Amino acid sequence: MSSWVGYAVSVNCGEPLGCYQGTIVETDGSTITLTKAFRNGFPYPKSKVTLNAVDIKELKIIEESQSAPAEQTHSTVSVTKSNKKGQRATVCENLQANPSNLVNTVSNVSGVQPGGAGSAGPCRSKPIDIQGPRNNKNISHSGGYAGAGSGGAGGAGGGASRGRGGAQEKARRRNEACFGDDAESALNDDFDFEGNLALFDKQALWEQMRSAARPDVVRAADEAGARLRHDENVLAGPGPGPGAGTAVPAELRACEYRTEAGAAVPGVSGEARRRLWAGLRGWAGGAGEAALVLLARAAADVALQLVGGGRRLDWRNAHQAPVCVAVAGPHRTGAAAVLAARLLASHGARAFVLLAGECGQCGEGEQCGEGGQCGAGAVRREVRALGAGCVRRADELPRPDLVLLALHDPERAADADADAEHAQPRYQEALAWARGARGAALALEPPACGWAGLSARAAVQGVLPGAVPAALGRLHLADVAPPPALFRDLGIQYRTPFAAGALLPLHPAD
Repeated sequence: MSSWVGYAVSVNCGEPLGCYQGTIVETDGSTITLTKAFRNGFPYPKSKVTLNAVDIKELKIIEESQSAPAEQTHSTVSVTKSNKKGQRATVCENLQANPSNLVNTVSNVSGVQPGGAGSAGPCRSKPIDIQGPRNNKNISHSGGYAGAGSGGAGGAGGGASRGRGGAQEKARRRNEACFGDDAESALNDDFDFEGNLALFDKQALWEQMRSAARPDVVRAADEAGARLRHDENVLAGPGPGPGAGTAVPAELRACEYRTEAGAAVPGVSGEARRRLWAGLRGWAGGAGEAALVLLARAAADVALQLVGGGRRLDWRNAHQAPVCVAVAGPHRTGAAAVLAARLLASHGARAFVLLAGECGQCGEGEQCGEGGQCGAGAVRREVRALGAGCVRRADELPRPDLVLLALHDPERAADADADAEHAQPRYQEALAWARGARGAALALEPPACGWAGLSARAAVQGVLPGAVPAALGRLHLADVAPPPALFRDLGIQYRTPFAAGALLPLHPAD
């Protein structure tokens, strides 16, 4: 069988192997190895292909032409391109079109012997090359498919059609060079996904991307921060530990609250709050007046959230300004509510004030002058600063979006005094109107018992929180900057629960 080495043959293996053409480089009793092989007219993707004798149905020897010179080492098969772009000539079709090149049909591989009787002796053939046009510069690895039939691009069409035809021909050659190969061999090979993924170190690539072009100091800070949780500090600050907070004597303690971060804030009784507010009002240096201003600012911030914030209060949305009504009693808490209404008016809201009750020190509230030291005098000063919108009758008010309730004086902690104060006709009228209003309610320094039949969305208190019923909504503690000595007089160990904000939402500890 070694005498067949070097012959160009065409081997038909039937389905599903197909038909192969190539040069024999190795043979034995059971296999044939071909090089420069074509399979079904398309170049074989590998350099060699080995065929078993049991799979071969028909074998044809491709001989040289008798008129070819002896020193010729390569034969040429010319493939011509017709004007029809849809057809493409294969090697099999060209060989069948030239039957003079096909002789010595062999039905059985084992029965063919070179130089047998009745034959002139087989001639040694050569590898098959497909000759393309001389001017084709886009020769691809797929043999002659990229340039087959492209020799007539500049022929009889003339100069007018050369530009358009040349562009179409170039596009056709690119398509054939990209899609002309047989994809069946690539589909038969299984891709090793696990092995390929094992070669890719994603973590190393991510670290390289993070640390690229960054200073060493920043890189070291990132590595240190990666070992900390979101609620841990890089450096531990001096002072009390996390468990040390505000400590209130048992006789002054009423309940306990928790912040968003989990810190404990004790709630004090009404008597403790009365003493704190009274001591704050009598503190030298104007600490009491500053505390009212800070309380009003906190109430205005909560009110802005309840009316919609930046979605409602916008300079382009002047026709939908919210209506805010402050129901103020004749005391300092009422003065803080009027000041909060003035702050809301500065943000673009329509602010109104409904005066309720009578001054307990002077009788009628109108007799309290603007320079008076009682609560009604402070209310009148704030109303005068507001400028307009102060009414005495509830039926004069528009439909509100927010009702700011300031009907309780924290300096009057006794329930009997509070009930007597709220029994006044003006208080009853204001409470009846607030119960019927459909706007959101905000309670400023509410009493521990609340108001019967009246609920609120939120409540705001200062200094230390008190017990607030659930009907008054979420409790917010305002930072009114109390002096530390104010708590020492009551035996309270105070540590401020405010971190970076001036308003602290509280949740019941249970």
